[in-house]
Amino acid sequence: MKLLHIADLHLDRSFEGLKAFPDQVAQQLQDANKRVLHNLIDIALKNQVDAVIFAGDTFHHSRTSIQTQAYFFEGLKRLTEEEIHVMISFGNHDYYSKERYWFDFPENVYLFEQEEVETHYFVTRGNERVAVSGFSYRHPWIEESKLPDFPQRAVDADIHIGVYHGELSTDSGSRYAPFSVSGMKALGYDYWALGHIHKPEILSADPLIVYPGTPQGHTKKETGVQGVGLVNVGAGPATIHFSEAAEVYWGKAAYSLKDCGTKKDALTFLEAELLKDVADKQKLTLKEVSLNDIEHLGTDFIISCKNGEILTYLQKKLLEKSRHLFVFHLSVKEQVAGQKIPIHASFQLLEQLERNYLQPDIFAEETKELLQHPQFSRIQSVDAAWREKCIEQADQRIKEYFTIEEDQ
Repeated sequence: MKLLHIADLHLDRSFEGLKAFPDQVAQQLQDANKRVLHNLIDIALKNQVDAVIFAGDTFHHSRTSIQTQAYFFEGLKRLTEEEIHVMISFGNHDYYSKERYWFDFPENVYLFEQEEVETHYFVTRGNERVAVSGFSYRHPWIEESKLPDFPQRAVDADIHIGVYHGELSTDSGSRYAPFSVSGMKALGYDYWALGHIHKPEILSADPLIVYPGTPQGHTKKETGVQGVGLVNVGAGPATIHFSEAAEVYWGKAAYSLKDCGTKKDALTFLEAELLKDVADKQKLTLKEVSLNDIEHLGTDFIISCKNGEILTYLQKKLLEKSRHLFVFHLSVKEQVAGQKIPIHASFQLLEQLERNYLQPDIFAEETKELLQHPQFSRIQSVDAAWREKCIEQADQRIKEYFTIEEDQ
C-alpha cells in the first residue's frame, strides 16, 4: 500500500519572529498555509496513495477559525472523492473536542477521538487489509507512555500501522506521551507514523519509525524542512521518501565585505549576492543576514547596520526585483558587534544632554508613547528616582557600545 504521512502541519500558525513587512509579503504569508495544504493534497492524488495519516497538530490551536477549518475540510473532500482513506489523530496543540468543529468530517475519514488507543481497519485498492492503531490528546499534555495500551500486531491484518504523537524519552517528567523505540519494535508493526518533533528523523529502519517533521517551517529555527513522507508498506520492510510541500523557506547567509572599497560598493554587492541566492526559486524565502569584515567601511556604515537603515534599504530594493525574497533581519558578526564604535563628541556635551533629559517635561516628551500606555502606569511610577535610573542605564549602554573621542 501507498501511504502519505503528514504531521505537525500547524495550519493556523503565523510566521513568527517577523516585524514590519510590506503588503506583498504579508499577502504571501497569509495564503501560505492554505497553499501548503493544497500541495499536500496534490501529492496524495498524484501518487495515488491508498491512505493519508495526519499524525497530530494539524492545527496550531485547539480552537481554530472557521476559515481554516473550511479549507481543511475542502482538502479532505478532495481526498475522499478519490476514495483515499484518511486517518486523523490530534496532538498537544489541537487536542480534540468535538464541539469545536463547525463541519462534518467526510466519509472515509476516521478520527482517533480518545486518549485510549483504538484500532481502525480498512481495505486498500489492492485488497490489503490494514489495521491502524492510535490515540489523540484530549488535553494539552499526556504525561504517561501510551505504548502499553497498543495491541500486538493484528493477526487478521496484512499491514499494521501505529500512529503516535509524542516524544522519544525515558524521562518520567515528560508531558508528551514519552515512548521508546524498543517498545515500538516489540509490538511487531510494519510502520510507525510519528508526530510532535518538527525536524525530520528516522528512528528505526526496520520497522520504519519516522518523524516526517513539519511540512512548513514557521520560525527561523525550522530550516531543515523535508515535507511529508511517502511510504510504501507491504512485502518486505517499508520504504519512505520525502516530498516538499512548503511555500515559505527560511534562510541564513553570512557575507564578508572585505573586498568592498566603499559603502556604495557594499550595497551593490549585497543586493547582487542576495538576488543570486534566490534566482531559481519560485517560493518566498525569508532570509536572515549577518555581515563581517565591515570595519574599514567606517562608522556611518556600522551605525546604519545597527539602526536598521541598511536593512530597510535592502528590503525595498530587493522586493522591486524579486517577490520571492524578504530579508527580515540584518546583523553584524559577534567580533564586530563587540567592538566599540568611535564617535566624535565631547564628554561635556554628553553630560549636558543627560542633565537635560532629567528635567520632567523633556523626559515626558521623549517617552510619551510609553508613559501613555494604560498598563505602564500600573507597574511603574514615574518619579525623579526612576528618571535618574533610566538616564544612568542609558549612560552605561552608551559607554558599552561607543567610545567618545574628543576632537583635538
